[in-house]
Amino acid sequence: MKKIFITGLAVSLLTACGSSEKTSYTIRGEIAGIPDSSVVLISSVTHTAPDTIAEAIVTDGKFEIKGVADEPRAVTLYIKDNYGGKVFMLENGDININGVVKAEEVSDGKMRFDFGEVAVLGSPMTDTYNEKMSGRRMLDSMFTAHQSTYRPLMNRYYEARQNGNTGLVDSINASEEFNRMREAEKNLFAAADSIFEASVNANKSDFWGPLLMISQTSYLSAKQRDLYESLSDSAKNSHYGRLVYDELYPVGRPGDKMPEFEAVTIDGTKTGLAALCKDKKYVILDFWASWCGPCRREIPNLKKIYADFADKGFEIISVSIDKEEKPWINAVENEGLKWVNIRDTDHSIADKYKVSAVPTMYVVDSEGRLVAENLHGEELAEKIKELFQN
Repeated sequence: MKKIFITGLAVSLLTACGSSEKTSYTIRGEIAGIPDSSVVLISSVTHTAPDTIAEAIVTDGKFEIKGVADEPRAVTLYIKDNYGGKVFMLENGDININGVVKAEEVSDGKMRFDFGEVAVLGSPMTDTYNEKMSGRRMLDSMFTAHQSTYRPLMNRYYEARQNGNTGLVDSINASEEFNRMREAEKNLFAAADSIFEASVNANKSDFWGPLLMISQTSYLSAKQRDLYESLSDSAKNSHYGRLVYDELYPVGRPGDKMPEFEAVTIDGTKTGLAALCKDKKYVILDFWASWCGPCRREIPNLKKIYADFADKGFEIISVSIDKEEKPWINAVENEGLKWVNIRDTDHSIADKYKVSAVPTMYVVDSEGRLVAENLHGEELAEKIKELFQN
């Protein structure tokens, strides 16, 4: 018996030594409900524009995709030019995606495919991902239940607002049901923050931490920076760690040098960041547009700051992303903007500064180093006042 045991162990060890990890992946899909000749795409899970990793044509509900995954990636399988998809972890190995999709036409003529009855097999990391995302799925169910419970109330509220019935709006606002809804919503958001932070904290040693930061949110804001900074170096240096860093620190941390640019001002002068910061103590880089209401509403505040500090070494550089020249010039003249005005005709400056929305503001010093970002109104005025007092 002892000899048999040893022989079996030896065979087991030889088999293990002779095996090797998969160096490529093969995805075999068999999903009923997808029309023939449809194109299925696999794209990265990301907050930015997703990149297409692979694609295939569906024949008789079947498709096959082969490739190499340099590292595990969270991806979405979806049908080109339609809505809905299946998220899974792309890793080297044999992956089977099977099931049935249901489809319905939506208002823009496209189809929405429900992948709820589609399973991913042969991907252990997908099982791990689904387990780590269980808190988010629970929250989604809670939000769905919340919306279902209070939908009639909110429909009455929005209808009253649309009809200009201020008396009914006030009455609904003061009702016990509306107060219960607000309290329930407040608790839901608190639960969402708690579950989000707990899941990331439990996975801060590797790429799962930053991946969960991306997977559980539609966008990241400055309030998540402390959570990111608590991640391990390994997590920060991972693919997802770098994505999170770029989103939280679009132009770097305070003290980092801002990107140089070349531009022509409204009066035809060629210039750049270094030239505009020279001999100045602090400069506001204001990305805006003539059609942007919040941008225009910020102008009185900027004019007040400029009047208070322009003679103390302060400058404003307003970089417009207007596509048309005339509306930009009219806005500059009508608003009486006396500082540096530039139109970013090809969006190249905005791209360097990773500006995704306006208004976006950065405060820089005489060397073009970041001091503060995205402050507005009184907060921006107080920051500039504080800088000149120090």
